[in-house]
Formats: sequence, C-alpha cells, structure tokens
Amino acid sequence: MDIERRIQSAEGLTPTEQQLADAVRSMGEKIQTCSINQFAHLTATSIASVHRFCKKLGLEGFKQLKIEVARSCAGRDRRTEAIDFDFPFDAASRAVDIAERIETLYAATLEDTRSLLDLDAMDRAAKLIKKLPALDIYTQSHNLHPAQMFCDRLLSAGKSASCHASFERQMRTALASDARRTAVAISYSGLAPNLNALLPVLARRNTPVIMIGTSRAQRLHPGLAAYLEISDRESLCHRITQFASHIAVQYALDTLFACFFAMDYKRSFAFLEESLPYTSLPGADER
Repeated sequence: MDIERRIQSAEGLTPTEQQLADAVRSMGEKIQTCSINQFAHLTATSIASVHRFCKKLGLEGFKQLKIEVARSCAGRDRRTEAIDFDFPFDAASRAVDIAERIETLYAATLEDTRSLLDLDAMDRAAKLIKKLPALDIYTQSHNLHPAQMFCDRLLSAGKSASCHASFERQMRTALASDARRTAVAISYSGLAPNLNALLPVLARRNTPVIMIGTSRAQRLHPGLAAYLEISDRESLCHRITQFASHIAVQYALDTLFACFFAMDYKRSFAFLEESLPYTSLPGADER
C-alpha cells in the first residue's frame, strides 16, 4: 500500500498527526534528506509525535516511513496511475481496452503486494505450517475460493488441512483446536465479522494464527503469530467487484504454499508422487 493509502486508512489521527500527514504529502521525496529531528523541527512537532504518527500508519518508525515514501514515489508510473482499481472500465470500453486494463491492474497489484510482503514473516508462517501437524483456514465470502484451493494444495502435499464455508463449522473447528494446529485467517480489511468471534477462541486454545490481509487487518487484530500484508488499492464498497484483492490474496497463498513445500520438498514431493495414481484423470497418461 502506498503512503497516501496508509494515511487515508489510518484511524483517529490527531490534529498534530494530520499536520504530519500533510507535511509528508507536500515534501514527497524531499523527506529523504531529513533526520527525524529535522522533520520534527520542520513540522513544529516533537520526535514522540512523529513516532506515534508512524505507528498510526502501521510503520515501525521514521526510517520505515522514509522507505515507504521512496517506494511510493518510485512505483508510480503513468500506466499504473491511469488505472482505476475499483472501476477499471466503463460502458464505452471495448474488449481490447478491458484486457489491457485488467492486465495492468493485475501487474500493479502483484508488484504492490510483493513489496509489502514481509519475507521473514513468510518464512515464519511456512515453518509453522511445516512444524505443526494440521492447519485450519478461516475466511468467508469471495476469499473462500482461493482459501479452498490453498487447502487442496496442502492436502496434495500430505498436510492435514480444513477449510469450512459455514461459520458454525469454523467455530467448532476453533473450539476443538489447540497448540498443535496452525490457523490461517484471511480478511482483506480485517472487518470480517467471523474473526471477532473466532480469534479470541483460537487465542484461548493457544493456536498460532497467520493473518493474510491489509495493514488495517493487522491494526485491528494485533498480537498474532505472523502477518502477510497484501495490496490495499481497492475500495471495500465502492467498486464493480474484487478485481485486485482476490489476486493479492491468491498471490500470498500461492507463495506461502510454495515456501512450505520447498522447506519440506523431499517428503512433500514423495507424497505427491504416491497420490498421483489415485488422483489422475482417466486416460490422462495416454496422451
């Protein structure tokens, strides 16, 4: 997510923090020449205020703020800026226009998500999946489709996994969980109503949770085992459909599965080979 979206999605900015946000917008790349002391002086605020502002944006500190500003400035090109992530086409658009715009939207979403993913967190998440005997996926709505595909892939590699569509089954799974199971929670915004009920249960059961979502999801649900942050360029409501968010979630899940498989490659590949006679299509080996 670029710095402008971080500012827009930050909740409860004080007047001082809004003043700092305005300064970040107006300075742009010039902020790279400032130390935190200089930035506080230029904005007539304090170092403590700058630190609090960075935390509100989901950043560790001023150094990461500068990195995010640099990334936002460098990552914006005319082709990407011309794409509306919520309404990438209109009534006058032809197939050739729509195909190019969706391609650009996908490319920008993947690039953005790749820059946001914490690879150390990805490694921790993959190690948890490898270490613990079983995994349960908690999500709802359109995220169920990539979640169920992720579940099937884990099963194909010999990892016990579940992904239930109904809240009742998810809750019973959470109540039966313990420290020997990993949980993956998927929510673009973190506002999914099932999470408010499920996450406290998983915490009481000492089940480590991997969260896949935007920075807002991380702020709403702190203290989990790992966070895999995805692109946040898509509106929650004002859009045609989920063109960007489902690609971001799919990319994060595919990367997580590949990391897990690579960590346990020999065993996973052996299981995959052993299962092929039972799962291949009739006549597929004749081609």
